[in-house]
Amino acid sequence: MEQMEELKAQGASEQELNDPAVADLALRKIFGAYFDEIRPDPELTDETFAIVSTHASPEELREIAAQARKEGSSAIGYYLDVIADFRESLPA
Repeated sequence: MEQMEELKAQGASEQELNDPAVADLALRKIFGAYFDEIRPDPELTDETFAIVSTHASPEELREIAAQARKEGSSAIGYYLDVIADFRESLPA
């Protein structure tokens, strides 16, 4: 919610904030900023993983996977890469 309030303060309209692409961008920013806090909580990690893996593009999933590996979460990185591979194999 803090990120959304920050976007409002910068002039974003309600319509823009309700756009799925904006919500996805905010989610990725939050995930990146709070990765260290999310990782120790298994339930929060599962929920965050489900949301990110559902909405992120294969390229974004690979970026998050690389960040996860850098932060010491090789299993999360592996699964994000598997999801990215699967998405890339789907017909357009």
